Amino acid sequence: MIAFITITAIIISVVIVLLCLYFRQRKYDNFILKNSLCLKQLREINNRYEFNSNISFDQYHTYDNEKFYDTISCEDYLIYQLQYISKKVVVQIKKISENKQSYSNYLSEVKTISDFGKFQSPIKYLNLEKLITKEKQFLRKNLLQKPITQFTLTITLYCSTINGCIYDKKTAIFDDSDIFALVKRLNNKNGTFYNDREIWNSLCRVERGKVSNKMRFSIYERDGYRCCKCGISERYADLEIDHIIPISKGGKSTYDNLQTLCHRCNVEKGNSINKKY
Repeated sequence: MIAFITITAIIISVVIVLLCLYFRQRKYDNFILKNSLCLKQLREINNRYEFNSNISFDQYHTYDNEKFYDTISCEDYLIYQLQYISKKVVVQIKKISENKQSYSNYLSEVKTISDFGKFQSPIKYLNLEKLITKEKQFLRKNLLQKPITQFTLTITLYCSTINGCIYDKKTAIFDDSDIFALVKRLNNKNGTFYNDREIWNSLCRVERGKVSNKMRFSIYERDGYRCCKCGISERYADLEIDHIIPISKGGKSTYDNLQTLCHRCNVEKGNSINKKY
């Protein structure tokens, strides 16, 4: 019983000490926030600067086909997405660039703050050295603005089983110079023809990779596990997924542009455009 009372007394004493320290800490914090002249200067500087918010354009995609996952690079995937988001990405890059310039000016002004240890009210029993230390901590960690000044775009590709269990991934980070270079290459075309062959190859790889294994089996099931041209079943021939309008001629990997063909019929069809049989 005596031991229990002793342990209880020790615990209560520790709690009391911690509470005292906490409330003492709060007194310092509240005094600084209310009376610090240097923090007042910082607030005035903060009010003069408004930075652009960061909008993330990071991209993620999961492949359930290991062949496509191995073939398609993060850069391929980014090139494909830039067809649709390049204008918005470029606008964001310019905003981040504006942040970088404004932030340089902002930090120059912050460096002029010199009223550390000066307060609107008497510090009384508070320790001046501790007040100054906490002032600097508030300025550096709590009140100093920290806008995004470097644009990056992350591409992450995952590889999973057909049931969605992820077992591998690859990631690449691209900065503004990478983006501008890729957009320039994408825009180098005549009509729908890309002068940069590698750009076109990247687009084709990603478009072809949109036919997941799950989608493939769904197409087979829709077509009765038979070739849409000759009618042969999977029991007697290897079935393949064919783009009715080939990717090379603008076809997309959508259900209405995909059909089941046996290997022989698919080879015969080649790069021609045929409506579903």
